[in-house]
Amino acid sequence: MIGIFDSGIGGLSLYQKAKESMPEKGFIYFADQTNFPYGEKSQGELEEIIRHNILLLQDMGANVILIACNSATVSSRKIRNEFAIPTVGVEPGVKVAKDFHAGKKALVLATEITAQKHPKDNDYGDIRIAGVSELARLVEEHYPNIKESDVRAIVDPKFQNSVEVVVLGCTHYHFLREMLEKMYPNKDFIVPEEAIIGQLKRFTDYADSGKGDIFLTNGDLKKFQAKVEYLTKGQADVRKI
Repeated sequence: MIGIFDSGIGGLSLYQKAKESMPEKGFIYFADQTNFPYGEKSQGELEEIIRHNILLLQDMGANVILIACNSATVSSRKIRNEFAIPTVGVEPGVKVAKDFHAGKKALVLATEITAQKHPKDNDYGDIRIAGVSELARLVEEHYPNIKESDVRAIVDPKFQNSVEVVVLGCTHYHFLREMLEKMYPNKDFIVPEEAIIGQLKRFTDYADSGKGDIFLTNGDLKKFQAKVEYLTKGQADVRKI
């Protein structure tokens, strides 16, 4: 099976894309909601969380793991080397912004820890990065019933200096793409899902086929189940661990 973990529902956006691309594969998704948000954890705390989650998914039958969180990915390099199981991480789509929107003013919306670890001197020119963990909390707590006014109150102050391209550098933010495109039609919003799924596909030979998908949480089961069934448009195997 393909294992996926995140601090909450954000990684379900990648699960959806991966399932569409590989419908024959089985998936096991872990929402580590008691540790939400990852973006406010220390490096040491995140390393322990990542190690625990990889072991959990491996023990439950995962043969390849997607770390569906930017904050965890940027803190996972040392931990991932401890395991033989293939792991794929997610990074903000900064390269996409440079390659396809060269010359435009770009902004990466990320979490605080991702913003801190983003190199100030990089190959991508003057691309700013802003930590907006409150946006992740808004999605985690209220999706799919999110008000445009609440989103605008968070992101408007970040959209200064005529920003033209916005990279959604946290998987929670992926769920807001359509709303943001409607709210800010003069900006291009980038969600690097295709590149991530492409990386994951490199390891699909490790994943079993023909198994049903499983969704795990260590948080509120009823709330999580309601969100999963909304996203999957039907019943799902949702469990509390």
